[in-house]
Amino acid sequence: MKGKNLVCYSMMTLLLASGSASGLGGGMAAYAQDAAQQASQWKDRAEYDAFMAILGAQGKDNNQLVELADKYLAAYPESKVLKEVYSLKLAGYQGLNNTAKMEETANKLLEIDPGNLRAILLLSYMFPRTYNAQDAAKDQKLAAAEQNAKKGLEAIDAMTAPQGVTPEQFQMQREQSATVLHQTLGFVALEKGDLATAEQELRKSSESSPTDAIGFYWLGRAYLSKKPPDYENGMWAMARAVSITGPTALNDATKTQFQDYLSKAYEARHGSTDGLDGLMAQASAAPFPPDGFHIQTAEELAPPEPEPEPEPPKRELTVKVEELTDFSKIQEYLQAGGTKAEDTWTLLKGAGMPLPGKVISATPAARPTKILLAVDPELAAQPGKHDVELTLAAPLSKAAAVGSTINFEGILDAFTAKPFLLKMVDGKVLP
Repeated sequence: MKGKNLVCYSMMTLLLASGSASGLGGGMAAYAQDAAQQASQWKDRAEYDAFMAILGAQGKDNNQLVELADKYLAAYPESKVLKEVYSLKLAGYQGLNNTAKMEETANKLLEIDPGNLRAILLLSYMFPRTYNAQDAAKDQKLAAAEQNAKKGLEAIDAMTAPQGVTPEQFQMQREQSATVLHQTLGFVALEKGDLATAEQELRKSSESSPTDAIGFYWLGRAYLSKKPPDYENGMWAMARAVSITGPTALNDATKTQFQDYLSKAYEARHGSTDGLDGLMAQASAAPFPPDGFHIQTAEELAPPEPEPEPEPPKRELTVKVEELTDFSKIQEYLQAGGTKAEDTWTLLKGAGMPLPGKVISATPAARPTKILLAVDPELAAQPGKHDVELTLAAPLSKAAAVGSTINFEGILDAFTAKPFLLKMVDGKVLP
């Protein structure tokens, strides 16, 4: 997430103004003042005066502070108070809201003082807000950010409260600092695809900082990136992110972008945006959803499928299969029409049946594939009359003599009542 406006709302005012420079408590001014009072630190009076000039510009003129610090560093590169000068210079850039110079100075401070918590906190806070996923060196930067954040948490755990700071104040400052570091660890894990760690660390930071909008957005991303996604927690966190107002809110352009993302995700889950305003209102009032919170899916909201109409009980057929063994009965029932013909054909259609019959014609003559036959003896006595049309499954190997009687078999496929005709397919002539 890039953007200066996301980096510097008060630029860690609570953390850095509370005294992270020399541990937790004490403050930058007291820290530098201690250095100024130690005569053994200085090469000569001019160096002392140069340092005091930097200290005197603190809180008054940040441009002058930075200028005086640069002059000091150029004149005294081997100074015994380099850490203090860079800390003052860092504070000056913080006051100027110069993100690039803050990052540069904080990294320089870490070169001099690898455990400097002030630099670690500032870099940790800035990293997810200035991270560029297209950066060719992103993997190295993610690893460095993770290392710094872990080092910072170890430093916080090892600290004891300084003089003049109550246990309550010290604990509050520790928690504020740890929140930044947990958020950075969560963001790094999110970018690396370690969603379990991302969820754990971002949840910690959001619990400690329930009004940090961008933190809830990252937490929402972690929930929604899981497989399967955690829609309830994810959409709540997204809604929380876009509903937060005040100094920790998203800027207008980012809020619009995230609102659109939330709207599309909600509609895809719910089937419409109905209820989204209610979710926004709930999330603005509480950082996390109540137990049992559920966003109904489009499938859950769809009306139930109507119960299928029960099939009417099957009608008992008016014909029994054993009645249909005689060709004359088949002809009689099929020509009767109505229910009797319907029931007869229900039993016969698709059934195989062997029959004898007189060949009336066979085509083609040499290797016939279709034979017209007369099965009814009375019909067979009439020249050219037939009551069966048999389509063979394969051509006969020889001609079928017209007028001869053959035994044949086929599958009943269709019929006409008057004049009566049975059509049979997949036929064959029996031996």
